[in-house]
Amino acid sequence: MSAADKIVIIVFDGLRPDMIAGRMPRLEAFAAENLWFREARSVFPSVTRVATTSTATGAWPGRHGIINNAFHMPGLLPGAPIDTSDFAHLALMRERLDAIVTTQSLGQALAAQGKRMGAVHCGSAGAAFLINHDVARNGHWTFSVHGEAATQTPEAVARGIALCGGLPAMDVPKFDVVDYAGRVLKGLALGEDQPDVSLVWLPEPDTSFHYCQIGSAQSRAVMAAADAVFGMLVDHIRSGPGGARTAIIAMSDHGQISTTKEVDLGAQMNAAGLPAHHRPDEDTRIAITRGNMGELRMLSDDPALPGAAAQWLMGSDDIGMVFARDDLAGAIPGALPMSLVHHTHERCPEIYYVMRSDEGADDHGLPGRGAYTAGVPLGGGMHGGLNRHEMNTVLICDVPDGRRSAVDMTPAGLIDIAPTVLSLLGVGYQADGRVLPLFTPEAEAATDDVAEAASGAFAQRLHRRAIGGRVYLDRGGRV
Repeated sequence: MSAADKIVIIVFDGLRPDMIAGRMPRLEAFAAENLWFREARSVFPSVTRVATTSTATGAWPGRHGIINNAFHMPGLLPGAPIDTSDFAHLALMRERLDAIVTTQSLGQALAAQGKRMGAVHCGSAGAAFLINHDVARNGHWTFSVHGEAATQTPEAVARGIALCGGLPAMDVPKFDVVDYAGRVLKGLALGEDQPDVSLVWLPEPDTSFHYCQIGSAQSRAVMAAADAVFGMLVDHIRSGPGGARTAIIAMSDHGQISTTKEVDLGAQMNAAGLPAHHRPDEDTRIAITRGNMGELRMLSDDPALPGAAAQWLMGSDDIGMVFARDDLAGAIPGALPMSLVHHTHERCPEIYYVMRSDEGADDHGLPGRGAYTAGVPLGGGMHGGLNRHEMNTVLICDVPDGRRSAVDMTPAGLIDIAPTVLSLLGVGYQADGRVLPLFTPEAEAATDDVAEAASGAFAQRLHRRAIGGRVYLDRGGRV
C-alpha cells in the first residue's frame, strides 16, 4: 500500500540551507512545519549533472557513471572533455556506448510498475536529459527550457509553449525562467497530465550565485522570486482535490562557496614539466578538467606519471585535496583512495584534485570561500569540492501522516531521494541510498569516520558519516 498517491519534487539549484532564513519566507515556513533533514549532503563532485544523476538513480557516481560535469573519454571524443551539459555529447555517448547511465533509475522503476513521471527542467539540456535518461522509452516526458531540440520528448516543449506562451528570456538573474517553470509545472504536470511523480528544476539561485555573487542583491531578489513560485505551487497542490495525499519534497543539489583566487593550473603544470591541458593535443600527456575540482587523466603509459602529477599537486598551496584511483593510491603518499568518495567506475581518471577552501567569511559575510581554476567571474560562487557549504543541501519533506515540525540531524543525501519516492508509492527499489525516516525517527545512531593522508607539508582530511549501512560524505579539505 502506498503512503502517498502523488509526489511533487521542487528543486532549487545551488541553494544553501543556511541562506533560507530571512530570505525565502515560504520555504522557511515549509521547513518549520514539516521534516527538515538539516544535515543532508550532496555527492562528490558536488556539481549539478553528477548530483542530478544521483538524485535520479539513488546511486553514487561509482555506479551510475556520470563522474563529473565534464570528463575526458579520449576514445570517444578526442581533444576535449565530454560536456554533460551538452545534449549532443550525451547523444554521442548513447550512440557509441549504449549506456550513458550504468544503473537503474527512478524513471525506469516507475515505468516498470506502470507509473509515470513528468519533469519541467530549466537547467542545462544535459541535466534535463539525465533526470530521466530513458524518458521516451519509459513513456514519460521531460520539458526543457532550451526547446524541442534539447529534450528526448519534444512534444512536452510544444505543449508547454501552447499553455504558457513562448520560451522565456535567459537574462541573469533568471526571473523569467523561474516564473515560466512554475507555470509549466502547474499547467502540464499538476494540470493536464497528473503523473505519479512531478519534478520542477529551478535554475536559481545557482546561476545568480555564479555570476552575481552569492550574497548580492541580485541573488537575494531571485531567491525571493523562486520562493514565490514555490509558494504558488504548494498552494495549488494543497488546494487541489488530491492535495492531502500528495507528498512534496523541497530540495537542492549542492551549495556554493565564493571564489577568492583564480589559478591557471594547466599553465603551472606545464611550467613544471607536466604537459597538461583541458583540450589535449598530441603533445599533451595529462588531460585535465577545470573548476574548483577536476580530473587528471593520463594520456601517456608512463607508470611514474600519476605519482609525479599527484606529488606536484600536493606541493601547491592552492590544492586542498588529492584522490587517486584505488589501484594507484597505495603507491602515492598523501593521496586518499577514490573509493572513499564512492568513485569506483571504469570511467574514473587516475587523479582527482580539489582546490583549497575554508569556512571563512566572503565579502558579503557568508562562510565558505576558495580557489578555482575557471568557470565564473572572480568573486562569483563555485561548487564541486567537499567544503561544508558546497556539500550541505536542502532536503525538506511534507508527506501524508509524516513527521511534522521536526529537524532531523541524521545523515541523508541525494542518493536517498529515489528510494524514498518509490517507497512512498509502494515500489521497492535497490539503491545505494536508503528510505528516509519520514514517519518515525531513525532508531540507529550515526557514526563518524575520518580518513587522513599526508605527504611533506601537505595533509588532508575527509569526514564521512554512516547510518543504516550507508556511508555519506560530510566534508573534507586541507589541514
